[in-house]
Amino acid sequence: MEKEKLRLDKYLWSIRLFKTRTAASAACEKGRVKLNEESAKASRGVKPGDIYEVKTEEKKWTIKVISLLYTRVQYSEAIQHYE
Repeated sequence: MEKEKLRLDKYLWSIRLFKTRTAASAACEKGRVKLNEESAKASRGVKPGDIYEVKTEEKKWTIKVISLLYTRVQYSEAIQHYE
């Protein structure tokens, strides 16, 4: 059975790309998170296999979702959920 859908802002926060979920939501609103060249909304559902372009203050990421992560975990574990 599948869990409830995972919001994009929560996923980006849980894999530690953003310090807060609010910051992840703000990045989505400002168009700094893209899926297939299109801006992605914070409420968008995340699926394994999705590839996102994410611009943070520090750098630009291209991440591929490997598995869903519903809670924030240590960096060493978080990096196993995307490439």
